[in-house]
Amino acid sequence: MKPNLDSASTTTDRKQPQCYNSQLKPCYHQTTARYTSSSTGKCKRLTVQSVNPSLRSDWNEHDVQSNTPTSTRLAGWLTRMMFNPSSETFLWLFIWLFYIIALFLPSGEPAFAIHYKPYLMRFVGQLWAARSPREYSLRARAAGEDDEHVRRVTHALYPRFLMVYNKDERRWSMVTVDAEVKQKPYVAVTYCYDDVINSGSMDELIDRARDATLDQGFDAYWLDEECLFKDPVQKAQDLYRMSDVYRLASFTLIILSNKSAWPAWGSRVWTLPEALLSRELRYKAGNDAVTSISLIHIASLAYSHHDQESQIINSYGLGKDPLERLDRNLQLKEAIWRRESFQGRYPAEKVYALMGFFEHRILPNAEETELQALARLFMANDNDRIADRMISMFPRDRRGINQWYTKEDEYDAKLWDIEPSVQVIGITSNGSLVLDGCRAATIRWKNFPSVAFATSRSIRRLLALALPYIAFTLFVASCAMISAGNQSASVSASLGGSSQVAGGGVLLTFSLILLIFSPIFTTYGHSGRVVLARPWLIGVKGVISAQEASDYLYGGQIGNSRRTLYTPSGSPLARPRESDSKFREGHVSQYNAALSAPPFDPIEGHMFTLIDTVSGTIYYFRAHRPPTVCLFTGSEGGQGRFVLASEECSSSELRRETVLRMPSFISAYMLTCDWVALGGKP
Repeated sequence: MKPNLDSASTTTDRKQPQCYNSQLKPCYHQTTARYTSSSTGKCKRLTVQSVNPSLRSDWNEHDVQSNTPTSTRLAGWLTRMMFNPSSETFLWLFIWLFYIIALFLPSGEPAFAIHYKPYLMRFVGQLWAARSPREYSLRARAAGEDDEHVRRVTHALYPRFLMVYNKDERRWSMVTVDAEVKQKPYVAVTYCYDDVINSGSMDELIDRARDATLDQGFDAYWLDEECLFKDPVQKAQDLYRMSDVYRLASFTLIILSNKSAWPAWGSRVWTLPEALLSRELRYKAGNDAVTSISLIHIASLAYSHHDQESQIINSYGLGKDPLERLDRNLQLKEAIWRRESFQGRYPAEKVYALMGFFEHRILPNAEETELQALARLFMANDNDRIADRMISMFPRDRRGINQWYTKEDEYDAKLWDIEPSVQVIGITSNGSLVLDGCRAATIRWKNFPSVAFATSRSIRRLLALALPYIAFTLFVASCAMISAGNQSASVSASLGGSSQVAGGGVLLTFSLILLIFSPIFTTYGHSGRVVLARPWLIGVKGVISAQEASDYLYGGQIGNSRRTLYTPSGSPLARPRESDSKFREGHVSQYNAALSAPPFDPIEGHMFTLIDTVSGTIYYFRAHRPPTVCLFTGSEGGQGRFVLASEECSSSELRRETVLRMPSFISAYMLTCDWVALGGKP
């Protein structure tokens, strides 16, 4: 008998836990879409209600389901059939009988709570880099960093080495004595590597730098080819103080093979900080003499995007157009990212070029990615809270939705418009930001729950709710009267028995009429404006209307009370009512637009619907996976920024799926959760 290899491999796989819960207990399951149960904290397979269920999803899908009381749900259907007959009207009598039975079946009232369902999971992994030096971080351990030594490097402003000309010996030598370096005026040399290689050799560049230094009356210069250590640890310290090399130089000398080499020089990553941070700029093209040049002139010759960088150039070159620090740093970041870095160098070289403009810098690490380095730089300069704000932004380019870094916001908000409510306290090995202070709620996907709610009550509605039970009582009483009258008539032929039967018949007819119309009474009794509802966030794959959402939540109604409203500005698909209404409300056209849109977009993902019972609002959005967690991360423009995220249980991290603008006050109904990791690579 041959062994079952599939069974054996499955058994072997299951020996390795797929994830760990918040108590670090291992969990074994298949690699499917998962979520954390808000009741038990256990990792479960995700089940999603869908308008059009599919069998090819990574999660289970079934039809949209409602958990409103059976009698209320049946009453709504019967009422709808009475006023709007359809091909299913022939089932009315059978459904009506079930409705009558359901009226008297015991059903527990849904419990009320003042908070959304909590998110019970936390980030349980190790931090790759931490804000606090008291927290263990994998980066510091792997690099073997000495915190005291790093702090000493942090406050060093001078180059560690200079090339100095000895007049007596008529030769150049490297000076490494700190006292001598600090007292020596020097020239900082910048060049383009490709330009040097294509036009000559590095030795020729060194000779030209030395001749130009002496020609300008100096006897010391700094050139990265000669003054940077090759050892990774030492080189990291040199890169750390690179900005200070150019700040403290008497002037910066730009060496070009010829005047047509300006664009090649300007395309380098480091040329922007080298030029902006220098006291004075001079250049030498070919065999021409050394010539002074202004930053404005350099920008027109060397920077292909100088029109987009004009504010930065004017701010540094002319002292005009002063920029706010946050705006300036972001513009500098984008300007540096447009430039090319050398292959084979640090993956985060652009970040190290950028950090010279910040008050606090970070020690370079050859193993970290750009996102990790950016997060460390932003954490070190917490005054602007760049990363804290950026996590609340909705990327215009959806291909970057999973990453925390966001260049442009879909809602056209600037970074300084966002007031963060969370703090970034670290970053993971995957590049996710670890957040503290989040208010969070879970999103229910398997069905519509039985919602505890209260409506605006009236005597008529209370009477309408009581009428079906009164009618049934009259029905029982009429049957008893008819039975008693028939017995009396059979014993003795008397008028009393006949009148009793006749009275019972009239009462029976009246009770049956009331029972037939009882679905209308029940529906009317549960109608009216919803004044209070238990907090729930409910998701549906596909598109449903606001009226359908209300029916699933509260049952059918009679009247025009709008229990669920469309959002006027909460999602990219939102549309406000404009001059046709004097109220701030969403337009129904967003439902029609979402309904007519393709169910799936390769870049933006599936179409989903989210219903919030606290604000009574419905949202349409796209995402690649059903988001199971809603995080309140900040406020902007009178609305809260809520990040909807899916769960990666294997790493205990969250993936940002979309960002909605929801009323800020609903965050008060969310409970604060433990650390969460958000926004790394998928």
